[in-house]
Amino acid sequence: MGLETIIGGLLTAAGGALCIYWYIYWERNYEGDLLTDGPYQYVRHPYYAGFLLVSLGMVIVWPGFETRILAVMTLAGLYVMVPREEQELINKYRKKYRKYMAKVKYRLIPGIY
Repeated sequence: MGLETIIGGLLTAAGGALCIYWYIYWERNYEGDLLTDGPYQYVRHPYYAGFLLVSLGMVIVWPGFETRILAVMTLAGLYVMVPREEQELINKYRKKYRKYMAKVKYRLIPGIY
């Protein structure tokens, strides 16, 4: 097993775990109001962050055409969806979401983006 398999496997597993954690957290806590704790205290879009890790990890483990297309589609989708979703959240929660954005600076990757 090569280093790329280990790294890709860890990224894929971490992304999958983050998606599952987000889902459980969301189901237990979302009641129509803005969530700002749990996974949301680190990034504003934890589910998207998890899916990004999964797709990038898969490209590293299986660097084939299909996984590269998945990664490109994921990046393109996030490039479009994240700003749209943030605008919807600003429209819905107004000042509360702007305050949250000031507190949690990163959309997907802590310290980077």
